[in-house]
Amino acid sequence: MERINSPLTFPVYINTRGRPKTQLTANALLKLGIIPTLVVEKAEEEIYKIHNPECNVVAWPQRYFDDYEKTPELDPHPTTGVGHNFAWDHSRDLGFTHHWIMDDNIRAFYVWNKGRRAYVANPKALLWHEDFMLKYENLAGISLGMAFTMKSKPIGLNTRLYCAVLYRNDLNKYGITYRRGLNDDTIVSLDILKTGYWCTAESHIVGIIKTNTSRKVRLDGGMTDFYAQGGFIKKSAELVRLHPDCAKTVVKFNRVHHVVDFSKFKQQLIPVKKETVSEYIGSE
Repeated sequence: MERINSPLTFPVYINTRGRPKTQLTANALLKLGIIPTLVVEKAEEEIYKIHNPECNVVAWPQRYFDDYEKTPELDPHPTTGVGHNFAWDHSRDLGFTHHWIMDDNIRAFYVWNKGRRAYVANPKALLWHEDFMLKYENLAGISLGMAFTMKSKPIGLNTRLYCAVLYRNDLNKYGITYRRGLNDDTIVSLDILKTGYWCTAESHIVGIIKTNTSRKVRLDGGMTDFYAQGGFIKKSAELVRLHPDCAKTVVKFNRVHHVVDFSKFKQQLIPVKKETVSEYIGSE
């Protein structure tokens, strides 16, 4: 089975904007021998190439922005979802059945080892998730965890996909696409789950360590300025507007947060029949 960016089976994309000199996720992946593809705006394509010669760099065409479902009064710049949709199409056009998409502010990947967090030093940790994904015909995506403990179940089912996700590439056939510029990861997760068939999953085997873009210590670029100007309220409002049956706003830690009730989603994973596994592996 041929693997792209050895040793993974599927390509890894990083959605990024305004951070050509600060590619934390790319650096973390390169240390694992994984060459990521940076998804950028056309205006930033050349500067990203200059500062990231070890990475692939691709710019999404204007039509992805023009066709994107926006909320004009709320969306400051819906680049995140635009880049996600382009990565979906780009990887599918290359013949792949799945792809990874990650935020650009991940400093490291970790596992729990003897009661402590240990940095991942072997790309097999990500490869395990690819193999897991291929075992189920209705697993739409699996994300690497960000806040879990040694007591957490290895896999959390029917929850939000965010930050570092391995997606199926054929979800477009079922009308699944990124939309809106705020909380787009939660919105697409709920869109997926509301089909009643597709499952989502979060790994509590491998976690990610991120650098903040929204609190006191901030990483410049991306959506940092938006959050610094009170974007949490708009972000939560967008989610509640689209999924009022699952989401609500609350005040915690002296600011507005959104809370999502995923408990209503009860669908279970359906194992792939052995004779059809080959349909989901590698590139065409």
